[in-house]
Amino acid sequence: MTNTNQLNIGSAKIDLKSRYLFGTRKKVPLNNKEFVLLEYFIRNGGKVLSRTEILEDVWDRNIFCNTNTVDVHISKIRKKFTKIRKKSPIKTVHSVGYIFE
Repeated sequence: MTNTNQLNIGSAKIDLKSRYLFGTRKKVPLNNKEFVLLEYFIRNGGKVLSRTEILEDVWDRNIFCNTNTVDVHISKIRKKFTKIRKKSPIKTVHSVGYIFE
């Protein structure tokens, strides 16, 4: 039986109700934008996503902000992943954007 309130990320999982990232022994809270961004990556796993595409899909399409905003939020998510496992599944695709593996 699968839990519809969770998304699995290898040995980790994200709880859609509590907005926590879980490892085998730890749970790490995600702030609202980190949660939305991580859920977006999980649902688009294996697809290369440009910074502009991420901004348009995760942030308001009418907002003007620097693509560095995406980099900062991804850096925070990566740090949270290292608290529960060795590596983050979010990889940089040079000169393009990111991919969730």
